[in-house]
Amino acid sequence: MAIKKDATPTQTAWQAYVNALQEQREKLLQHPAASDDDIRAQGLYALHSQEASAFNMYIAPRQQYPAFAQLAMPTPMEYSWGMPCPDFLSHMAFIDGAHTYRIHGNKKTNFWSTLQVFSGFWGDDGIGVLGHLDFDELAASQDGSFEIFLGPNPKDDGKQWIKLDPNARNVMLSLRETFYDWGASDPMDLHIEALDRDENAPQFFSEAELAARIDKARKFVEYNYQFMIAALDKIMAGSRSIHELPTNNQFLLPDATAGQHGGNPLAAYVTMVYDLKPDEALIIDMGPVDARYWSFQLGTLWAQTTDFIYHQSSINGHQAQLDADGHFRAVLSLTDPGVANWLDPAGVATGMATLRFYKFKEVVVPSTKRVPLSELRKHLPEATLFISAEQRKHTMLNRQRAAQKRYGH
Repeated sequence: MAIKKDATPTQTAWQAYVNALQEQREKLLQHPAASDDDIRAQGLYALHSQEASAFNMYIAPRQQYPAFAQLAMPTPMEYSWGMPCPDFLSHMAFIDGAHTYRIHGNKKTNFWSTLQVFSGFWGDDGIGVLGHLDFDELAASQDGSFEIFLGPNPKDDGKQWIKLDPNARNVMLSLRETFYDWGASDPMDLHIEALDRDENAPQFFSEAELAARIDKARKFVEYNYQFMIAALDKIMAGSRSIHELPTNNQFLLPDATAGQHGGNPLAAYVTMVYDLKPDEALIIDMGPVDARYWSFQLGTLWAQTTDFIYHQSSINGHQAQLDADGHFRAVLSLTDPGVANWLDPAGVATGMATLRFYKFKEVVVPSTKRVPLSELRKHLPEATLFISAEQRKHTMLNRQRAAQKRYGH
């Protein structure tokens, strides 16, 4: 839709935003992957979820009234983008690089966390990394309490400081809190405050400021869609059908560009497009791993994480049942095969599987074998752990309760 010549700044920005949404929707509908009804519906849902993220990340934040908001990043079922990890509780805050801030709290039973500081994000003209903090290296009191300071003029006072760029007016903080043993972990106590807030820092925006924020929301939607499509196009490599790829059901080498888009520099990602029929099972076999953290997870082709509260769509290094030879063997299938290490796609027959490593010595690329579901036992070690329907029910109830506690549900 054309923008009127006499439109106000917010009207101009809004119409450009609406036009961008329509353009991304039309591109998605024309994509070869969208010829599949279910995959197309998943993609359209992803576009709608981006609208919520765009508001939370670019229109809503008051940089001098900061808060770590979980809604800025994906929630388990409602909306997600960028394949968020089921073991992470993501906290995001937006601050002004010209001001000074204090983050404080208590680790409690936290397994491990990282804090990344970006000079802007996907809705800004440029994105750069200002700092990265590994909580393994963060000094904390004996009771678990900690402090982190951020500002343009760090002090040599023995405290943990991260230097900010005073010209970066939309600094994004991304704190990933890691849950390995879900049942034994409590969310950390986490707070942020501006130490030098302008006394008259506005709560509401001028028209020019609101227009600028709407325009950043537009850029985020465009970037996010391009990010999804670029990844999908790379996988399809010109193929007209997602179901005919020669690399389906095979894990591929890590993507070295992941860190350029906000991924953690301590991580490596090994991915696979899976494509299964109801009577098939995919056996995943990974040798011993030496890493601070590792996990498998499932999602859609549009990088939406599969529900992990009511479905065992992810398994991490603590939850995994290892075989006597140190290998992790899992089964990905549409129906429960009775294997303890079942990866449940929640009815998504064609999607993505992602393997993450953090602080690893080397990347291990799993092998895969597609077999008839009825013959599964023939292809697994005799000592493979199988569980009953009642045991699965019990396991899933514990998983559900532990995950919901993390989100305060």
